[in-house]
Amino acid sequence: MSKIASTYAKALYDIALEENVLEEVKNDFNVIVSSIKEQPQFLNVLTLPKLDKEEKKQLIKSIFSSNTPQISVNFLMVLIDKDRIDLLNEIVVAFNQMVNEHFGIVEGTVYSAVPLSDAQLNQLTYVFTKKLNQKVKLNVVINPSLLGGYKVNLGDVVYDNTIKLQLKNLKQNLMNVELK
Repeated sequence: MSKIASTYAKALYDIALEENVLEEVKNDFNVIVSSIKEQPQFLNVLTLPKLDKEEKKQLIKSIFSSNTPQISVNFLMVLIDKDRIDLLNEIVVAFNQMVNEHFGIVEGTVYSAVPLSDAQLNQLTYVFTKKLNQKVKLNVVINPSLLGGYKVNLGDVVYDNTIKLQLKNLKQNLMNVELK
């Protein structure tokens, strides 16, 4: 993560904390980033050097102003003014980390071969919340190559309970068996 992105994320964090809208701003920017990921050409347009900054700002206002809080729109305007809109994803990642740290939340990813039901996700969240003695928020990613089971990444730690790993371990054990 670049120092510049961290600086902007910290500025957004400080303002949102002061205004007591950390969660709302986090949700806003996660929606904005998701929208941009679905329509990557939008970010391409916002980074075009040929397009005037005022035109870029009008574009943002027309898309986000109606249902997006002013603090989020204003921050996007600053990024346009400072030619830093291309760092938006990086800034949002750093901002989310700061917000999670503020609320004592560990965010992780659970990889599963099939979609998890709400009950399964809640159970996994509960287990890891108890295990780590911290609030845990899990994002689900579907990965059919796992065959079954799940793998959870929380920070630098990986908890692997996949059938793929179990089969690999079984194969390794069978290869180590000596026949007499």
